[in-house]
Amino acid sequence: MVLAACICTTYSLSMATRAEHAGRKSRESLSKRLGRVARQISVRDGGACVYCGATAETSGAHLHLDHLTPRSEGGEDVATNLVLACRRCNSARKAMSLRVWAAWASANGSLSFAPRAIRAQARRRLPELAA
Repeated sequence: MVLAACICTTYSLSMATRAEHAGRKSRESLSKRLGRVARQISVRDGGACVYCGATAETSGAHLHLDHLTPRSEGGEDVATNLVLACRRCNSARKAMSLRVWAAWASANGSLSFAPRAIRAQARRRLPELAA
């Protein structure tokens, strides 16, 4: 009987810890925090990964918002620093700078893109969405 009480206590603490972790401001997904702006970025980028061109429709790729200047390097959550990227590209890039990521992707034969063109894409004006 004591063992059962111990398990319940551990489980309760675990659930409380999870709730506390999930409740932190920075734990909400970037897309949820940005809302309409995230949808505008998706439309601006044509609903496709800016690096490899994968779309949810053609490849089943789950698309994410990717920081051009990584947050660890001081990158902000603003439209001019965010582009649409598939899970594969976003995960492979990690916290590499855009220039390093382009060189790495090219050297590994998986992708070829111009960092300057990606930055220009991010600077494009966001489209207006219907309410």
